Amino acid sequence: MLIIWRGLGWLVPVVVVAGFLVGQLLIDAVLGEGFYTSHPWPKVAAAVWVAVLVAVLGYVLNYKKRPLRTDPESGRQWKAPSHTLFFIPVEFWSVIVLVLFLWLPAQVKPAAEQQPQGHSTQTLAPKAGKE
Repeated sequence: MLIIWRGLGWLVPVVVVAGFLVGQLLIDAVLGEGFYTSHPWPKVAAAVWVAVLVAVLGYVLNYKKRPLRTDPESGRQWKAPSHTLFFIPVEFWSVIVLVLFLWLPAQVKPAAEQQPQGHSTQTLAPKAGKE
């Protein structure tokens, strides 16, 4: 897969993976081994945590630390290009992270809940009293 970034946009997947890993390790360390995987709310908390991290990273990179460039001939000033991943500014990836990790898994049923179409899970038993 081809990954396209500008500036420090490559940090988005690094922060996402590291944020989820740190979230899982912290929750398991505080609440007990396996707590993260057996309960749904820690995953939601980790997704929110990662989204906040990405939003702060994007704000710092694209608004606070973005240098002004000056054209030596005309004296015109402009901001340097923003930090992007797949042509999307870093701060917008916080919303994408929330959508991908909160809404999308809710739309996909686990394999245990899926059943072939046309098949019923009920068994037919003979009616009592009739022979």
